[in-house]
Amino acid sequence: MTRKTLTVLFIFGTITLFAQNEVDALRYSTQNLNGTARYSAMGGAFGALGGEFSALSLNPAGIGMYQFSEFTFTPSLNIHNAKSYYGDSHISDHKYSLNIANLGVVFTMPRDNSEWKRVNIAIGWNQLANYNNHIAIEGRNNTSSIVDNILDYAQGNTIDNLSEFHGSLAFWSDLIDLSDNSIDTITEWYANDNGNYISHVKSNTNKTQTEHIRSSGEENEFIFSIGGSYNEQLYIGATVGFPWINYYERAIYSEHSFEDTIYDLNSFDYEDELSVYGSGVNIKIGAIYRVNDKLKIGASLHSPTLYHIEETYSSSITTHFSTKSYPPETSPINYFEYELLTPWKATLSASAIFNKNILISGDYEIIDYSSSNMYSESYSFNNENETIANLYQKTENLRIGGEMNIKPFILRTGYSRYGSAFSNKDFSRNSFSYGIGIKNRGYSFDIAYILSQGSNEHLLYSEEYIDPIKIINTHHNLLFTLGFRY
Repeated sequence: MTRKTLTVLFIFGTITLFAQNEVDALRYSTQNLNGTARYSAMGGAFGALGGEFSALSLNPAGIGMYQFSEFTFTPSLNIHNAKSYYGDSHISDHKYSLNIANLGVVFTMPRDNSEWKRVNIAIGWNQLANYNNHIAIEGRNNTSSIVDNILDYAQGNTIDNLSEFHGSLAFWSDLIDLSDNSIDTITEWYANDNGNYISHVKSNTNKTQTEHIRSSGEENEFIFSIGGSYNEQLYIGATVGFPWINYYERAIYSEHSFEDTIYDLNSFDYEDELSVYGSGVNIKIGAIYRVNDKLKIGASLHSPTLYHIEETYSSSITTHFSTKSYPPETSPINYFEYELLTPWKATLSASAIFNKNILISGDYEIIDYSSSNMYSESYSFNNENETIANLYQKTENLRIGGEMNIKPFILRTGYSRYGSAFSNKDFSRNSFSYGIGIKNRGYSFDIAYILSQGSNEHLLYSEEYIDPIKIINTHHNLLFTLGFRY
């Protein structure tokens, strides 16, 4: 856990260069609108509908609606745009990715001469989150440097006790130096090492600060569902979910174009690299009740997901002076394991049919992000769990969807709003979705487009020195689902 010292100071929001903190708890508890094209086009409002594979990750009672066995496959094209606002500088960056949003099969088992008309099972997986993103930040600063932040944590530590992930790198790349910098030899350095340092960067000179953050990966959930229909009026089901996380992030922070420098410093780069792998388990239960031929209501409860997470992290600093360039100073690779318990989730749903060809559905969802907890045998996580409890809150999500059958086509639209997990910041997200499909007894083909928008903040370094950078995220998703009934 040696790299935790700069965690909170460097990062605030949903983007992080450092892990094992409240940012991880939020990232792996936050899900995006993904799945089959029909599910996505209707905003994910399927808690009282069923008959759709992706809905088994929402309300497993929907499995009881299936009257035929079915196979579904959904590839997707994702375009992610992030726009940063640093002073007068506004920069956009893009990331394109191809994914498989859904793959699954449902088996129906009719029961003759029984009040339980069917017992169905399903197996497959849905994509819960997509982490592919590029963020570019650039602006001029004449009040501070990231080296000020590193210097704060270096002071009072002898050379051998500097952090391997920032302080030691800054010292050996000559960004910081002993306060008595007249010493010429390493032997004299150690002999006169009193833990006092100075910076070789002039904080109050005008300089350009940039950061490029590249992230990739996804969260997928392998599911096994079982459920049935009681007299075609009550539908119940349960899903055992096995989500897994694959996340990679590489960030390069730079300072350059100094108006005035010490020792002719031209520029320096601070690079971080983070790889995360995790697997977990959860249980979902749900019920749908058919009030009459036109109205259904539903409810579901999701247990917390218990994740086991493994990650590796490393950092490096490279400096360039007018007379020489230092080779990169690189940290060791840090490996760490821990457990994460994400929040519980509850959903109430309703759907109604109008004029025989118009379907409207809605979900109301509650999730308490402040209930997340992190554990490890080698670290207490007391500060992180306290931060989670104070920083995050219980929030509400709303999903609304509509479908109109105009044979041979089915038109769909949806809206979803995911409330802000932060108790003091409005980082809510909104998604607008549209779709079209065709369906007959043997196959179906659906297309969906989703536009998602939200904002967050990113700290280049400590908020004591610099204000958070506003980030506007816009995501475009195009999904195609091919389904076969048999």
